[in-house]
Amino acid sequence: MPKIPKPYIVEKRAGYATYRLSISISSGLPRRVCAEWRRKSFKNFPDELGMYRCPRNKGEAERAALALIQHLKKQLEQPDPAAAGPLRQYLAEYVAGFWTQDSRYAKERALVKKKPLSAAYIKLNRDDVARHIAPFPPFQNLRVQGLKPGIIREWMIYLAEKGLSGRRINSVLGAMRVAVRDIAAVEDLDWDPFKKIKNAPEVLKEKGVLTADEVSRVADGPVQNPASRLAVLLGVFCGMRRGEARGLQWEDIKDGVIHLCHNWHDLEGIKAPKWGSGRIVPVPALVQEVLPLVRGRGETRFVLESPQYAGRPVSNNFFRDALRKELAAAGIPESEQRRRNISFHSLRHTFVTLGRLAGISDFEMQALAGHKGPAMMNRYSHAEQAMDLAAAKKKLDSLRLFQ
Repeated sequence: MPKIPKPYIVEKRAGYATYRLSISISSGLPRRVCAEWRRKSFKNFPDELGMYRCPRNKGEAERAALALIQHLKKQLEQPDPAAAGPLRQYLAEYVAGFWTQDSRYAKERALVKKKPLSAAYIKLNRDDVARHIAPFPPFQNLRVQGLKPGIIREWMIYLAEKGLSGRRINSVLGAMRVAVRDIAAVEDLDWDPFKKIKNAPEVLKEKGVLTADEVSRVADGPVQNPASRLAVLLGVFCGMRRGEARGLQWEDIKDGVIHLCHNWHDLEGIKAPKWGSGRIVPVPALVQEVLPLVRGRGETRFVLESPQYAGRPVSNNFFRDALRKELAAAGIPESEQRRRNISFHSLRHTFVTLGRLAGISDFEMQALAGHKGPAMMNRYSHAEQAMDLAAAKKKLDSLRLFQ
């Protein structure tokens, strides 16, 4: 009798005590499924077959292979939930598919509402699905239509137990809420499992800022690294965001002003500044002094160009390291930087705070920072951190109210 080929191939990895599995066409499974299971580790088995993930010998590996083939066949026999509409889809799969560049929601935002979602925002939400939504056991076999407020509350407890802050919990909650509510909007359903779900309380730590004396110490210190010094000065004296500093090109600086019209993101490359906040800011004298030192390194497109990758700006980590070193040299050790919650974005807060304390009008400060309204400008102001108390006392004494 002719030998019947096995529907699988089990092979032991050379030098390891583990096995790899390939499913063959003779299993009766479609070619695409067989291609997915070519030389795969048993660790990739679905959760339902978790007990088969660590076969100790070839016999156990072959039994695991047969169990997997039967499992895959049963899956193929079941109707596709997506074909029955979004409510019949599995929750985690639906939300993951919702947060893609090609989804109907993303296309509608970009083409109809003219408010496109950034690739970074979409990736953040999709990553959150993989990290914080899909692993929750009650969600793993739950269809969208089965989502109830009680399950959502249990899931929020699960996230808190994992150590997520209130702010992160609300971010992940928002990713799922937007996706699920979109179904109700499109299908015209009076259904909202999030209606009675409140956001988790957020404890926001105030952003630290530098005082005028600390800024002077940074600016007056010896220049060890021109690019690092320039990065810090662009934040303090021009109010530039990190992406704007990365996207700054030499052609943007002309006639004593900086035309802030570029922003760099690793996933999208050059794009417009955040929230349409393109603007013009003057080049302060301290910035003007450092620019030639940076340009002297050679002809580049970007002002802060990567020394490793020509034609690309420095990395995000460059700004963290530059700030840490520049502040440490000015007498602000890393421990104090952490305690005061000082980051590169703190320099933009410092720009607004010191600018207002220096007497720049709110109207001008709003334009220089690219803020849409006074509420955001006030959020960036931290007078109590940067105020010169001695100077304030002199001004109060001059009013003669306490004589």
